Amino acid sequence: MSKLKEIYKIENNSLIIFDENLDIDLKSNLKIKKKSFFYEDKKLLAEVCYHKNLLHGPSIYFSKNKDMLSKSWFFLGKKQGKSYKYYVSKKLYSVEQYKNDLMQNNQLYYFEDGSIKTSMNYLDGCLHGEVKLFYEKNKLKRFLIFEKGKKTQDTIFDSRENPIDESKFIV
Repeated sequence: MSKLKEIYKIENNSLIIFDENLDIDLKSNLKIKKKSFFYEDKKLLAEVCYHKNLLHGPSIYFSKNKDMLSKSWFFLGKKQGKSYKYYVSKKLYSVEQYKNDLMQNNQLYYFEDGSIKTSMNYLDGCLHGEVKLFYEKNKLKRFLIFEKGKKTQDTIFDSRENPIDESKFIV
């Protein structure tokens, strides 16, 4: 199975965001200004790209140790494409996907050991499809199904992945 093509770059002041998985094909030759922000101790906090007053290009945030904490891409003020967030330990925390500022497709969140914590599917900013929450060690904690933002199924599991009968809960 071949990997779908992705291009996220600024080259010769041209912004290109191309992501086959998200059906995004954006190009612009608008003037881009890069602005840096700093912590009080003058260490780099963020590098952000703008066109006029709109985010346009990558926005990257750093820890005080100069490690990347997040990287997102914007096109004329709207978040577009994949957005990555990291733990202070430099391990991947999440991969989120956006189209026109709305969450789209699969969003993945990880435990610090790299195993999946949460997997959620979105369609135009609404939960749509499977949502899975995990205990550590990849054991299923909860399984839900959404249809355009409305929950149609919800099952909770114990730490041995046995479904829990919620009717026996004492309130």
